[in-house]
Formats: sequence, structure tokens, C-alpha cells
Amino acid sequence: MVYTVSAAFDEFCQNISLASVYHDTANKRRNRLVSLLKNNFTILDSFSTGSIPRYTAISGYADLDIMVVLHYEKHMKDKLPSEVLAEVQKSLSRYRTRVRRNGQAVTLYYNTWPNVDIVPVSRTLNDDGSVNHYNVPNMNNETWLKSRPRKHSSALTDRNGICGDKFKRIIKMIKWWNKQHGDYLQSFHIEVLALQIFTSTIGDCSWSVFEFFDRAATLVASLLYYEGDYVDRYLDSVNRSEAVKRLKTARDKALSAWYLTYGENNDHQQAITTWRQIFGEKFPEYGSY
Repeated sequence: MVYTVSAAFDEFCQNISLASVYHDTANKRRNRLVSLLKNNFTILDSFSTGSIPRYTAISGYADLDIMVVLHYEKHMKDKLPSEVLAEVQKSLSRYRTRVRRNGQAVTLYYNTWPNVDIVPVSRTLNDDGSVNHYNVPNMNNETWLKSRPRKHSSALTDRNGICGDKFKRIIKMIKWWNKQHGDYLQSFHIEVLALQIFTSTIGDCSWSVFEFFDRAATLVASLLYYEGDYVDRYLDSVNRSEAVKRLKTARDKALSAWYLTYGENNDHQQAITTWRQIFGEKFPEYGSY
């Protein structure tokens, strides 16, 4: 039964994390779709990316991103991003598909979670033949965005080694909070914020969650530069202001919950109730199994 804040956080993380079966399903769908695309495209490389393979996904929300590296001369040279996406969508017409809302992928819908986002890209190489970055289509303004997903994944893994397993656990908790409070922040943005905020061993979850809200409220207020671009260009002034407002509200509640736990009262029951107000019904109630 849950009688302490520490136990409540442990159970909360279990409640929102993916079961291993979802990772297996994601891998099978990736292999099947890449096989189908090879009928129409010369594929130089393909790999899963996004929060599922990075183990920062939350149950029921994250789609599987598959980055497919196409032969530039054959499939992408002199073509607009919208044209490349349309050709990929046509190749997968047997599935229910549409271009993702942000105009950077073709989304395939399944009867069971997760759906899949196919991201067709080209690659830009260094002089030694290594990949400098991938070029992601953005049909909203017909431009190509630089992306370094493998470098980002490595950064998260390295930081998890420095900070401990609670690093990725807290990322998932913040992603869950974000979904319950307007979904103003993109998943990738939250991961970058965590890299900015946590640089050493993470001890107490409750204090570290407060620390995230506190630091993020400042970081989200202005543009955040990461790996050659700004990760938060998607936020207009209205949504940025609202995101900061909600981060500050969460920060204040989190600090209150921390004092309830570690202050004079040592009131874990009320602290758990406050954390449940922050995170919603997936955060366990005091005394629950």
C-alpha cells in the first residue's frame, strides 16, 4: 500500500510507463513498413527514433517515429518536402495515412497503439563520410530541417548514466503532466529541458520534479537553442505565455508538496494529495494498492 511520497512516485512511474510488449510491437511495425517502402524507394538506412526507443515515452500517447534515409539523387533532389511526403504516403496507401499535423511525417493509423510516423530524410555527410545531420521535410513552409536524432539519444543515455535512472523517469513524469495540463510543450522540448536542468546525481524525486518546474519556467520564457537550432519555434507568444504560467503553477504546488513531506508536519497523506492534483489520477492515492 502507498503510504509515503517515495512509494507513490515509484507507482506513478509504473502507471505511465510502457510495457515491454509495446516495444516489441513497435519493432515489428518498423520492420514491416520499411520492407514495404523498399518496393518503391532505395533506402540507405532506417531506424526508430523518438521517445519509444529512447525509453522516455508515456503509455497511450507516444507514436513510433521511423526515420527512413532515402537516396537523395533518386528520390529527393529538386523536390519540395510536400512532394516527398506525398510519394511516401502513396507508397503506403494500403494503410490509413495522413501527413502529420506538423508537416514533417506521414502518419499510419493502427487499430491498436502505437501509430507510426514515417519521416523521409536525406543525410548530409562530413568529409570522412560520417553523418553530420539528417534533413527532415517541413511542408508547412517547404524547407528542410536539420536533425541529429542519434546524437540526442546518446546525450539522453549519457545523462541517464550521470544522473541515475530517475533522470528518464522524471522526463516521463513531466511529459505526463504536460498532457494533463494543455499539452503546450512538445516531447522533444521536454527532453532538451531535462538535459539543461539535470547535470548530476538525482536523489529525491519530489525535489527534482520541483526543480524541473522551477528551472523550466525560466527556460521556456525565451528561445532555447540546442544542436544548431531553436527547439521551441513552435510556440507562439500566447502559447509560450500559457506554458510558463502552468509551469509556475506546478512549481508552486510541487514546492508545497515537498514542504508537506519534509517540513515539520511530515504529512505524506496531504503531500500525496497535492502531487495527485499536479499529475492527475495516475498518481496513486494515499493508502491505495
